[in-house]
Amino acid sequence: MARILTKNEEYLLLAVIKLKNNAWANPIFEEIWKTTGEFATIEAIYLPLQRLEDRGLLSAFLGNMASTLGEKSRKHYRITEAGLKALAASRQAHEGMWRGIEWAAIR
Repeated sequence: MARILTKNEEYLLLAVIKLKNNAWANPIFEEIWKTTGEFATIEAIYLPLQRLEDRGLLSAFLGNMASTLGEKSRKHYRITEAGLKALAASRQAHEGMWRGIEWAAIR
């Protein structure tokens, strides 16, 4: 069985999917922060993004905005097929664990 994603890995992959072509560090951080309150600083996402890229769950490329704005090129991310499969497996595991639990009955 493949390793299940951590919560933060799921958040990063889902943010990349939601942001489509605008998936670089700052918008990824903002999407996760506004939705979950996770990641206290933007610096906290760089290492997990690199690990996801190293594992083949994300691919990265440099954006071309630098030439027009005189800024440093931004590293953009796309989810890979392996990333989509990992998300699907993680979701299936979560749903399996929740199956049979009646939330109202345990409160």
